[in-house]
Amino acid sequence: MRNIRWSFILLGMLAAHTTMAQYADDNTTVTKQKKPIDLDSTKISRISLPGAATDPGLMAGVNISGIQIVNAVSDSSILGYVQTGMFNRWRPAALDGTFTPYLQAFVDNRYSLIYKSDAQQLVFVIQELRIGERTFNMSERSFLQFRAIGYAGDGSGHFKKVAMLDTILVKGGMDVTHKHGDNIAHALQILLNRSVANTNAGEGAYTLAEIKEKALARYQAPGLQVKERGDAIYVTFKDFMNDQPTYANTGYDLQNDVAHFYYTDSTGNKVYVDKFWGVRTNGVLLKQYYDLLFPVEQRQNSIYLVDYLSMSRKNNNAILVGAIGGGLMFGAIGGAIVAASSEGSAAREMPMVENIPYIKKKGPFATRVDIETGEFSL
Repeated sequence: MRNIRWSFILLGMLAAHTTMAQYADDNTTVTKQKKPIDLDSTKISRISLPGAATDPGLMAGVNISGIQIVNAVSDSSILGYVQTGMFNRWRPAALDGTFTPYLQAFVDNRYSLIYKSDAQQLVFVIQELRIGERTFNMSERSFLQFRAIGYAGDGSGHFKKVAMLDTILVKGGMDVTHKHGDNIAHALQILLNRSVANTNAGEGAYTLAEIKEKALARYQAPGLQVKERGDAIYVTFKDFMNDQPTYANTGYDLQNDVAHFYYTDSTGNKVYVDKFWGVRTNGVLLKQYYDLLFPVEQRQNSIYLVDYLSMSRKNNNAILVGAIGGGLMFGAIGGAIVAASSEGSAAREMPMVENIPYIKKKGPFATRVDIETGEFSL
């Protein structure tokens, strides 16, 4: 049986309550905590996109009448987290304007010179747009997760799916925060190139209303709906998204700060479970990562790590100490939920994004849970 060690004092502190709210930009539901995280507008860094229009000569042969942005991201309130100042102080980041109109204004400004009134209309459905940064001893890396679908109109009010882009773009340097805008512009250009190259093919025939409905359908999963839930163990992420606990009537035994989770069977016996996607206990949802348990919470339609800023700041402090004092990496890190297996696994103090096949080293730290896969993501 796997032993999971954790700081259980937070169980009584992180009980959440929910409230309904609406963002004018995207009409999505928000789950709020007693202590809202990362949303103080005075402490949000703003990401600007390039202002220059595209040279028509570079887009010769492109026949489009316009590009309409459809916002279908899981959370439009922030894009991720960036580092600011001499000591790389972590702050949440957002676009330099309300999500949808800001992106719409950008593409109109950038591509309006090539629009032709009698050409095809494009629709870009933005499913995910997330940024991240990570500091290493002598450099930094910026990351952009971009997931979007391109549709092309047929002139009769219907659109066919002509392109899809699901990628993570990476740039290195000494100060990468200013590169996020260029990365976003680059991703939109890739999507445009793919869409234009495939306008004579594609699939389906959807109205704009059907495109929007289709794009938002993934947020109707039962597990994302706001309601009170009891203690449970979810062995798989599918169980969680279907709001069907694998085991109810659950609890844990704590011995020397090592938690042993169990459910009680029909005979009243405790059956211990050592591997699962997540567990809900005392109102707190915890995701398992190796032998660590990290508290996560829902905001809009995203599932975020709780207290990410605090963890990342402690991590940066440890790197700074290591750079100055001889490599004491992670020496100062405690973490909200600390863990160490008696079996000695590869557990870390902060979860990593590990499902990017082309990033073997120097990958990004995770901030959320991917609602498609259940794995940690940007």
